[in-house]
Amino acid sequence: MNRKLLFLYAVALAAAAAWAAWFLLSQREPAYNGKSLSAWIDQRYRYLPNARDLPDLAKAEEAQDAIRQIGTNALPSLLAMVRTRDSAIKKRLLAFNQRQNILRVPLKPASYYHSRATYGFGALRSAARPAVPALIELLQDPDKEVRASAASCLALLGPNAREAVPALMQTLNAEGNGWGPVLIDSMMALGAIHSDPEKVIPLLLEYVDGPRKQWNYAVPAMEALTRYREQATSAVPAILPYLNDPDESHRSAADAALCAIDPQGTDRARRAALAK
Repeated sequence: MNRKLLFLYAVALAAAAAWAAWFLLSQREPAYNGKSLSAWIDQRYRYLPNARDLPDLAKAEEAQDAIRQIGTNALPSLLAMVRTRDSAIKKRLLAFNQRQNILRVPLKPASYYHSRATYGFGALRSAARPAVPALIELLQDPDKEVRASAASCLALLGPNAREAVPALMQTLNAEGNGWGPVLIDSMMALGAIHSDPEKVIPLLLEYVDGPRKQWNYAVPAMEALTRYREQATSAVPAILPYLNDPDESHRSAADAALCAIDPQGTDRARRAALAK
């Protein structure tokens, strides 16, 4: 048996194993009105205005209501989606799929499940609060994509995930000038939670006008500061210079942040900055 046949045989076995794993997982998933959680998440994903297909808000709202009806029973499955990783062999099989169309291995990348998890947590919102401790634990996962997914899901819980603030700050410090999505999603989560301003705002300012400025994460940092509104007035002097920045994304982020943080003084501040 030549190498090509051996590889095809291995692919067939992997396909069978993947199908079996999917089947077992689908049998454990909670359901509502005869449809599994994954089916409702796919419907919500498909018909939201920013989805690939034409938006159908009625179907998106139907799916959101169904996920909310499933409630906390959905959390084990959603957390399993967040934990999904791409092993080395899985990455090879995914690459094999991209190279040919004859024998397709029924595998989806971890990013597929991570995005589905965000749609599920986005539908549950405050009802997903019991999952916060598990998401906090996943912020320390060895897989960077899992860490980013956990931070993204925490952002969707907003103030209901307040207990995650120390872990999110630790994630920013531990990541260093690391993988962008982990940093950005952690900042977005801190902004969405907008708690502990006396601790979080100085940390975010390190990316705006501090020791981490050169890492080029000023835009997400300013977007996170925007969510703190008037609590972030101490950030105004650091944000003002960005109104004259040659980068349009910097100027736009700074303008939005100033409007949210100090709406009455924004026009005056803008005129002063532009006059320099």
